Amino acid sequence: MAAHAAPALSRATEVESTLAPAEQGPLPDVPLASSLTSDWGLALGISTADFAARAFSGDPASLQTVRRFIRENLSAWGLNALAEDLMIVVNELAANAVQHALAGPGEADSKAWLGVARTGSTVVCSVTDPSPTPPTRADPTPLADAGRGLLIVDALTSQWGYATTAPGGKTVWARIADPSH
Repeated sequence: MAAHAAPALSRATEVESTLAPAEQGPLPDVPLASSLTSDWGLALGISTADFAARAFSGDPASLQTVRRFIRENLSAWGLNALAEDLMIVVNELAANAVQHALAGPGEADSKAWLGVARTGSTVVCSVTDPSPTPPTRADPTPLADAGRGLLIVDALTSQWGYATTAPGGKTVWARIADPSH
């Protein structure tokens, strides 16, 4: 497993990182964990009983279910202060999976997974899809209709990255903390 991360450029964090800021194009190949580590979450120090996961399909309507899933879990965890930012981040990550990795409605049945884990006032969300293609930042023109998704994720999170998964997919993850804590 190869793991890649980018600290948020727009925010300081208490997490010290020796990783360079992500550049346009694929993130640099900087391992966060041993290639023998099968659980990227544990490699990042995520260990919690507050975890929820949900599968979704390439049908754009499945994004509505993903948003409801996030709202319900944040409410149950008492983290409503994170709802707006986390909803945007999860929507961007899930929409990227729908657009770039999953078959559309009526095509071959493929699934992606959304996972959310809470540790205190911090939530890590992840989207695992079957495509091995790494996420890349675009450099959209000011009037472009698309290409800002990972820039938005970067602006709203303290850190995000991706890890390759067997047998050839990837997991894109983002960490977001309650600013009042």
